[in-house]
This record gives sequence, C-alpha cells and structure tokens, in this order.
Amino acid sequence: MDADGDVGAPAQSSVADKQHGTGQYIETGKFKSPVASRESSNIDQNQTNGFKKSPEPETKSQEFLTNGKREATNVQIGKRSATLFLSSHSLKASSKPKRTSPEVGTFQPPSRTPSNITQTSNQRKQTVPSVVVPDELLKLRVKKEFTFTGYDIMADVEPVPVIPEEEQTAHEIRQMYSESCKQVGVTPVRSLTQQLCTPVVQLRCRSLGPKGADALAIALVNNPTVTSLDLEDNGIASEGAKSLAEMLEVNHNITDVSLAENLVSKDGLSAITDMMKNNFYIQSLDLTGSGFVDSDAYTVADLLENNKILRELILSHNQFGDKGGYVIAQALAQNDTLRIIDLSWNHIRGEGAKSIAACLQKNLGLRKLDVSWNGFTTGDCAIFSVTLKENTTLKELDLSNNQLGETAIAYLMKGIQKSDGLEILRIGGNLIIPRMALVILKAIEQSEACRLHTLDMGDTEVDEEFYSMADEMQAKGSFEVAHGPVIKRRDAKTNSAEAIDGNMDAVCELFKYMSDNNYRVIDLMKWLDKDNSMSVSRDEFKKGMITAEVPLTEHQLDLLLDQLDEDGDGEVDFKEMLLGERMFRRKMRQKKERLRSTKEKSANLRKIVLAAIKEKP
Repeated sequence: MDADGDVGAPAQSSVADKQHGTGQYIETGKFKSPVASRESSNIDQNQTNGFKKSPEPETKSQEFLTNGKREATNVQIGKRSATLFLSSHSLKASSKPKRTSPEVGTFQPPSRTPSNITQTSNQRKQTVPSVVVPDELLKLRVKKEFTFTGYDIMADVEPVPVIPEEEQTAHEIRQMYSESCKQVGVTPVRSLTQQLCTPVVQLRCRSLGPKGADALAIALVNNPTVTSLDLEDNGIASEGAKSLAEMLEVNHNITDVSLAENLVSKDGLSAITDMMKNNFYIQSLDLTGSGFVDSDAYTVADLLENNKILRELILSHNQFGDKGGYVIAQALAQNDTLRIIDLSWNHIRGEGAKSIAACLQKNLGLRKLDVSWNGFTTGDCAIFSVTLKENTTLKELDLSNNQLGETAIAYLMKGIQKSDGLEILRIGGNLIIPRMALVILKAIEQSEACRLHTLDMGDTEVDEEFYSMADEMQAKGSFEVAHGPVIKRRDAKTNSAEAIDGNMDAVCELFKYMSDNNYRVIDLMKWLDKDNSMSVSRDEFKKGMITAEVPLTEHQLDLLLDQLDEDGDGEVDFKEMLLGERMFRRKMRQKKERLRSTKEKSANLRKIVLAAIKEKP
C-alpha cells in the first residue's frame, strides 16, 4: 500500500495480467506448480480482505483470445517485455465464451486501472510479491500449426517420368528376344531386335539357322506388332520351320509368311500344313526353293483342301513333275478361295501340265496362275483354249519360257479371243517369230470380247508393222505392250532387214547417228527445244528421236535418257548433251587406239613369220 493507502494496483495487475496471459501455456505441464500456489495465495488474500474486486476490463490479450484473430501479444513483466506465441490448441481453448458476471467465491483478476479503495484496517499492509519468469519461458516459441492453401508444394518437385505404353511394350519385346537367345544359346541379331517392334520383319540371307529360328519363334509367340515375317534364305531347315509353325499356332497377328530358300523339306512342310489347319489368319505363304518333290505334292494338296483362308501360295523353284502337277491340279479344282498360285521353275509337263490347264474349268477362285519355266506344249495350250472361254475369274496367265511354238500360240489365242476375264498375258521367251507376234496383236485388236490390257512378250523381236500397230492401240486406250528389238526394213525390194541391236550402247548409237548425219549438239537441241529453254523433257526427247528415225528401240531410249539425265531432274539439258558427246568421242578414241594397237601387233607378227620363213634352208 502506498502513502495514500491505495493498493499498488499497477504492479499487481501486471503480474495478474501476466498470469492470465500465460495461463494457456502453463497448462502444457511446465511451471505449473509455482503459478498454482500463487493463485491460491491471491484467492486467500482477497477473501481475508473481505471485499470483491471489480471485474477487470478485457485487455488486448483477452481480445486476442476471444476473437482468435491474432497469434501473438506483448506482455510487460517488470522492466522486461516479452512476446507471447500461442499454439492452435490455446487459440481453440480461448475461443470459448467467458462468463460476464463473477460468481461468489471465485477469484477475479485485479484491474489494470488504479483503484480508489483505501484499506483502513490495522492489518499490516501486504503487497503481492513479484514473480520472476524464467528465461527458458521467454525463449520458448510454440510452433504454429497451419495449412497452406492456394499453393501446391509438389509443383516444384520434378515429376517422375512416365514411360509411354508403346515404349514399354517395345522394351518388353526386345527383352523377350534377348532372353530367348540366351536360353537357346545364340547371339541376338541387331537388325532383328529393332524390327520386332515394327509390322514387318524382313531378314534375308543372314544364316539365322535352326537355333536362331527357335529363339525368334519364342520371342514372337506373344508379339502384338509383327504382321509380316520374311526369313528368306536363312538356312532354318525343317527344325526351324517346325519351331515357327508351333509359334504360328498361337500368334494370330502374322498374316504374311515367307520361308523361301530355306529347304524346309518334307518334315517342315508337314508341320506347316498341320499349323495351317488351325490357323485362320495367314493369307500369304511363300515356300520357294524348299526342295519339294512329287511325293510332297500330297501334303500341299492337303493344305489346299483344308484351309480356306490362304490367298497366295508360292511354290516356285521346287521339283514338282508330272505327278506332282496332277495332284496339285486336283486340289486346285476343289479350292475356290486361293487367289494366286506360283508354280514357276518346276518340272511340270505331260499329264501334270494338262491337269493344271484343265482345272481352270472348275476353279472359280484363282486370279493369277504362273506356270512359267515349265514344260507346257501344244496339247496343253489346246486345253487352255477351251478352259479360258469358260473361266471368267482368271485375270493373269504367265506361260513364259515354255518353248511354245506357232501352233501352240495359235490355240492359246483362240481361247483368249473369246475370254472376257483374262487381262494380262505373259508369253515371252517362247518360239515366237516377228510374223507370229503381229498375228497375236491383230487377234487382240479384232476381238470384241477380249479384255486384255497388258501383253508381255519379253525379248521377242517384232517388226515395224507390229510397232506401229502397238503404238496405235496404246494411243486409243490403256493398252501396254512389252517386246524386244524392232526389225527395221530398209530395202523393201530386196526384203533385206536390219535389226536394231538391243545390247548396243544407246549413247554411242545416238552420237554415231549424229556424226553420220553431220548433226551438232547445238543443232539437235535447237530442233528439240521448242521453247528455247535449253532443256527438253523425256517425252519430248523420245518423240524427237522417233521422228528423226534414230535407230533406237523404246527400251534403248529409256536407257539413253537415264544415262544423259545425270542430275535426275527428268530433263536433258545442253550441258548434259555435251557431256554425252565427250564420252562418245572418248570411246571413239579408245576404239581407234585399240585398232591401231591391233594392227601394229598383226604387222609385227607378220614380220616375225616372214623372217622365220626366210631363215628356213
């Protein structure tokens, strides 16, 4: 109590304020006992004095506790001040509503304002002892519990790269092939590893072998990407063919298979045929050069009779003969789903050839029949003349290199004249003379039913009349003719003819013609170049050569243009013509030098012979 008898309220209220402000923190367990004893002494003193203190107005700290808007407040402790940080737990506790009226017997914190009440009792004036707050309490900071809103803290974290599904599948496919190679004991083929993730696998002439085929078959069992498999000339033999056949029974994504030049032989063919009975997805099968003989034709026939999905079967370069051709022909007569069959480069003749020609009368599925390089004769062509009239589905017939003579061709053309289905005929490499070639072309032109738009006569020689008629037919519509050298008739009275050599150097022939007729390069270019651009297109050059009657066939003109057009822009310019002329002159000089050298050698040899004769006694 001061001299006026007033209670020291400011100091006392400061301690009380400090007690009230730190009450929530003290409840955490630290420094609980000292504060609790101090509160009980204050209560006893107030009760002894016999009066109740007026309720203290809310302070800033109380405002903070009630509103919960601030997180820290300053506390004055004697001459020292401290900042009080409250936890979220304290904030929640302080948000509870306070009692507005004091209850009897409860402790009310003293007011911060000086009190006007004076104690007149004879008791000894008592002052509230100051409480010293430990330094540990002042240094203590309560961590704030908070939640970040409006900002993604994971945005700065580098995301884990996501591997696309296609790359993951490709990696698994390559890994499968590598593991299968380890299992079999072979070295993986790098190009094959890369192709396993593409639709087409083409591996030719790489000596894969039976074990390599085993490893590949294991890797392809569940492969979802490969649709075409070409393993031509890899020496997989029958063992490798068996492994691939087992794989194809499970893999239904592959539609085109080529095992050409692998000598799969009888056992491999049997495995493939068994597989084809259960596989309804393979549409093209190439078994060229497999070493098949007549006895294997029965297995081929089994395949044709029991598979209705296969569209193309290639059996070229095998050893099927009369019997083999007969057996295959019987199966073809019952199969209407196969579209292409290639029996070229076999030994089919006699009964086999007749059977194949006759099967076209019943077969309504074939679109292309290739029997080139076999032994078809006049009698077989006579059968073709009948079957081609009735068959309307066959579009292409290849009878090249069968030694067919004039009579055989005559029979064949009788059937083609009345056929409204055949569109492509290939008869090159047979015994056809220029006069017969002209008869063939006239038969096609005069026929109303014939739908032939392509005639391939290979390297058959033709005359100028044939060439002119073919040019007219091509000009009228979409008709193409392939033939050999054109026989050019220069003297009609003597009927002497000179053939244009198809093997002659076209460039040399052109400049030889220009030299004989005293043409310069600039003269030729001015005559050909109508727009004065110093360059002519391929078509303009061809027409100019034909008009000038340069002794070159159309094929030789194409070769000439390929040689002259060095930059490949489709045109021949003045510079390129000059380069061609230089090449021609260089060749002429080389030729003259060779002739001179030959003459000198002959002269020297003659001198030696004459000297030897004179030395004889």
